[in-house]
Amino acid sequence: MTYSRSIVSLALVACLSAGVAFAQESAPQAQSGDSGAPDFSSLNDGKPIRRGDVPKDVEALKELRAHFNEADRDHNGQVDKAEYDAYINKANTKQPQR
Repeated sequence: MTYSRSIVSLALVACLSAGVAFAQESAPQAQSGDSGAPDFSSLNDGKPIRRGDVPKDVEALKELRAHFNEADRDHNGQVDKAEYDAYINKANTKQPQR
């Protein structure tokens, strides 16, 4: 009887541990706030960026790439740090909180 309780207890601990491991693994890397977007200074050495400067392989920046004109508030074809931060923070507030 104690042997079966040990197995059940061990299985329960293993399941709980696995759930925590998966939750930590799937959590986005927070680089710029909670969005997972890289800091502006890491893009194009901190200079204003054009649409082509936005990395295609960064999931957190796909929205910026798709809506670059919306992020470029002064419509000069470039997004500066203030425009970038405003767009990333705006995108952050649209996402549902977990």
